[in-house]
Amino acid sequence: MILILACLFIVNCYKWGEWKNWKTYYPTILFLIAGDFIARFVFSDKPLWRYEETVISGTLTQLIVALVIYPCTVLIFLPSYQKAKIKVVHITLWVFLFWGLEYLGVKHNHFSHYNGWNLTYSMTFDVILFGLLVMHQKNPPKAWLLSLFTGVVITLWFRLPAF
Repeated sequence: MILILACLFIVNCYKWGEWKNWKTYYPTILFLIAGDFIARFVFSDKPLWRYEETVISGTLTQLIVALVIYPCTVLIFLPSYQKAKIKVVHITLWVFLFWGLEYLGVKHNHFSHYNGWNLTYSMTFDVILFGLLVMHQKNPPKAWLLSLFTGVVITLWFRLPAF
């Protein structure tokens, strides 16, 4: 499933992504990848979600998500966000896209939730995530600070060990 999904993201990014200005979005791509890797490292002993091993390992799946799907997401989402007439609707569509993909992943045993996490929390997290991407494009230090705050809230809410 992840290989098909990665191919779909690449095709859509080729068609709708803003490749000519990739350098403009590169810091936000790294922000998204770094945030994901930091969370995976910090919460590795007590994860909230995980890609399950199917045809390929969960670790390889995570790398495909980070190195293919996340860059494609940023290259499509941010330029189209800037052009969107109703920004909230644009973010909502992306939240539902990511939530829907997660729902399918859970339903088909490619993705699992742990330690109290569920699809409702995922939707809330996706709203914050896409808001942070927009914020990072405009004000990176503010986005990093809000990311740190979000991480602390999640750590406390779910009683996760920080290390």
